[in-house]
Amino acid sequence: MMEGEERQTPSPDRLANTADRFQAFILQGIAEAHEAGTEIDQGTARSIAHVLGRALGRDSALAEFARTGEGTYEILRDEYLQLYEAPSTPPMIKEWIDWFGTHLVGTQRDGSGRQFMNEHLPPQLDRVLVRTELNVAGAQYLMYAPATLTGPDYEGLSTGLERLGLPSKVELQAYLRLRDVNAAADNLAEAFEEHFVADFDTIESALYALTELTEWETDLAAFGRERGIQSALSVDHDVVESLTREIFDLVDLKGRIYAFQK
Repeated sequence: MMEGEERQTPSPDRLANTADRFQAFILQGIAEAHEAGTEIDQGTARSIAHVLGRALGRDSALAEFARTGEGTYEILRDEYLQLYEAPSTPPMIKEWIDWFGTHLVGTQRDGSGRQFMNEHLPPQLDRVLVRTELNVAGAQYLMYAPATLTGPDYEGLSTGLERLGLPSKVELQAYLRLRDVNAAADNLAEAFEEHFVADFDTIESALYALTELTEWETDLAAFGRERGIQSALSVDHDVVESLTREIFDLVDLKGRIYAFQK
């Protein structure tokens, strides 16, 4: 479905007939990706798009992607999710859509990939988070949301985040920038409260507050004084920062550092 056109009613018969013709090729591509632990290749993706596009017609964005390998993520997403949510779509085709959508996120969007899934099972779109800039109360905010969300879903998400006070809570804005945070999670407010630690003026302030840096520097200075080499010794703050980031997520936003427990 091209931008500006009305949503077409899917044709289950065309979908089934085309799926039968392309099934062997698509299943082989999926098997190869599964064995290699990668996403499907472009050829397999275009074949899946062709099957899905046949259900929606030659003028659909999916059909265009099948022909050219090109298409806008949001339009393609809304089309394949229409089929994904249709009761008449067979489970096998829905699994193909999982693979296709995950491939599309990986090639066209910054997403979480399959880090939150069992690597031995097929991908699941509802567990793939996609980088999104969402308008909330007239301003744009960066966040990550499930790949199963459509335009109307994003409208509801915007309303919900406004209700949570997102525009006035910079710490929540920072939290939503983390790649593993689902902005549409039902327990978002509770998860934020659980993980938020504090905010700081500078990264140095964060390191001193979140680690034993002061004690380490004191001990090192005493060690140096005893041996007359105090000026030659210092704690490498870059190393301390790297160690700190293994325990905390640190987000630099609007001139402050926000720390969250991993």
